[in-house]
Amino acid sequence: MSHLKTRTLCFSTLIATLILFVDAPQSVFAQEDSGNFFEGFAKPLRNLTADGGSEDIADSKTEQAPPPAVEELALDLLVSGQTHPSQQIDTELTNAEAIKDFARNRSQLGDILEEGKIDSDSMEVIRKSLEQLLYSLTVKEHQKSEESNKIYDLLYRYFVKKSGEDLPPIQRQRYREQVFSQMLPLMEEMLKQNYFVRLRIAILLSDLDLKIGDYRNNISPVPFRAAVDLALKTVASEDQPEAVKICCLRSLHKGLQYGDFSKVYRLQIVAVCIDQLLGKADNWWYQRELVKCLEVSDVDIDENGVPVVVHALAVVLSDPTRNKMVRSQAAHALGRVPISSGMRINFELLSYELLSFTISMAEERDDMISSYEGSQVPAAFMSHWGLCFGNVYLAYQPLDQQEKTNEVGLLQRTTRPGMNDHATQIKETYSRIHPFFSFLLNKNNFNTKFPEAMVTSGKKWLEEYPPSDFKVAPNTEALVNLNQKSQPEAAQTASR
Repeated sequence: MSHLKTRTLCFSTLIATLILFVDAPQSVFAQEDSGNFFEGFAKPLRNLTADGGSEDIADSKTEQAPPPAVEELALDLLVSGQTHPSQQIDTELTNAEAIKDFARNRSQLGDILEEGKIDSDSMEVIRKSLEQLLYSLTVKEHQKSEESNKIYDLLYRYFVKKSGEDLPPIQRQRYREQVFSQMLPLMEEMLKQNYFVRLRIAILLSDLDLKIGDYRNNISPVPFRAAVDLALKTVASEDQPEAVKICCLRSLHKGLQYGDFSKVYRLQIVAVCIDQLLGKADNWWYQRELVKCLEVSDVDIDENGVPVVVHALAVVLSDPTRNKMVRSQAAHALGRVPISSGMRINFELLSYELLSFTISMAEERDDMISSYEGSQVPAAFMSHWGLCFGNVYLAYQPLDQQEKTNEVGLLQRTTRPGMNDHATQIKETYSRIHPFFSFLLNKNNFNTKFPEAMVTSGKKWLEEYPPSDFKVAPNTEALVNLNQKSQPEAAQTASR
C-alpha cells in the first residue's frame, strides 16, 4: 500500500544519533522515527485470530519499548483484561461461498474499476462485489485463517488502488468518491460486528482517500470527507473499543493535515479529541495519537475565544499521572499549534511546566539506571528517553528549515510582536533543558546518569521562579483546579 508519512523525516536523523549506536532493531523504531504510528498500517492485521490468538507476535516484553503495531495493541488490550462486548458478536452476514463467487467475477470488476465505468450494470457489479468481500470478513472460518488477510488485501487492491486508475486525475477523484460512497454504508454496518472485523474496517476506512498520497514523491493525499465523518463518529462513540478508535485517528489526522476543512468542522474534530483525551482515553498510545491530531488541527481558539487546544495540551503536559510519551508529545505539539498575541498565552506557565517535566524525567531515568545495578541496559531504554527529551527540545526549536521559516518553536514564537513579554524566561528554561538532550546525544552516556549539577540547576530555578498564574490564558481554568485523568499504575509501567 502507499501511505504518506505525515511528518518530515528530519526527526529520524535527530533520533538516529540517539539509537543507532546501541544496535537496537529497526522494528523498534519504525513507527517512532516519523513521529506517528500510521506507517504501521501498511499491512493488514495478519496476526489476529477471532479468539484473540496470534501466530507471529513475540511474547517477549522489552523495557521502555515503543508502542506495538496496532494488531499487537489489540491483542494486548484483550490479554490485559480490557474485554469488549463486540468480542461476543458472532453474526455471519454471508457464507464461505461468497468469496468464491467474487473470485469468478474479479476480472470483470477490475476492468470496471480501472476504466471508471458508472453505468447501472457496472455499479451493480461493484455493489455485489463489495458485499461479497466485506461480508466475508464476518465468516467465522475466515476470521481464524489467512483467508481473512486475503480478503482484506482484495478490498484494498480493487476498491482503493484500482478505482479510477486509468482516468485523468480530476475524473479519477470524482469516480473514487462514487465508489467510496457505495462502500461507506456497508462499512458502517461492519463497525457493529465482531471486534476484529471492526479493526480491519477502521484501517480500511483510513485509506479511502480521493487521491493517494506518496511521501517519497512529496504527494499529499486528498482525504474523503465522508470517510473522515464516519471516523469521527466512531471515535466519539461509547460503543467502540479503543483499538478501533486508534485506527480511526489516522483518518482524522490526515483529514486535519491535508483536508480543506472549515474551522467549524475542525473545531468539531478538536472537541471530540479533547473530550477523549481529557476524560475518556485509557490506553497511553491512544492518548498520544489524540495529542498528535490536536497538533495538526490548525485551531487557535473556539467560538468563545478560548484557546482550547493549547489549554488541553498544557493539561496533559502538567499531569504527572500520565505516561511520559504522552506528556512529551504534548510538549512537542505546544511548539507547533497556532499561537497569536491575541490569545494571551501564559508562556511563563508553559516554560515552567516544560522544565518541571524535564527534571522529573531526568530523575526517573537516573533512578532506573541505578536499579539495573550493573546489568545490561535494554537497547530500547535509550530510544524511549531520547524521544521524550527530544520532543521537549522540539517544543523550543524548529525541526527543519521549513519549520524555521514558519517560526515554529517557542524560542521563535516569543520573538513576535506582542508575544515577547516572556521571551527571557523561555530562553532561560531552554538553556536548562537543552543540556539534557545534548547529554543524550553522546553515545558514551547511554547508561550514564545526568550530572547532578544539571539536575540541581533546573530544580533550583523552579524553586526560585514559580509561575504567578496557573491559567494558560485569562479565559481558561487554572491547571491546578482541573480534574486531571489518572492512569492506573499498571498502565504507567507497561510502556517502560
